[in-house]
Amino acid sequence: MFLRSVTLLREKITDLNAYPFTVPAIRGLESLDFENPVTFFVGENGSGKSTLLEAIAYQCGFNTDLLQDG
Repeated sequence: MFLRSVTLLREKITDLNAYPFTVPAIRGLESLDFENPVTFFVGENGSGKSTLLEAIAYQCGFNTDLLQDG
């Protein structure tokens, strides 16, 4: 079993000018389909990789407190 897709539910967003929607990769996201059980996120620092993964983990019910630096 694996995650098949992620969809940004814009109608539930109260402020598109607040983080994480200020991150270009998140702001421009409509949906993201996963066709394989393993997916690699690659990109420049600050491009939104960790933000996206943390949002997915949160919505899947994982403890995201462990993902914070420090």
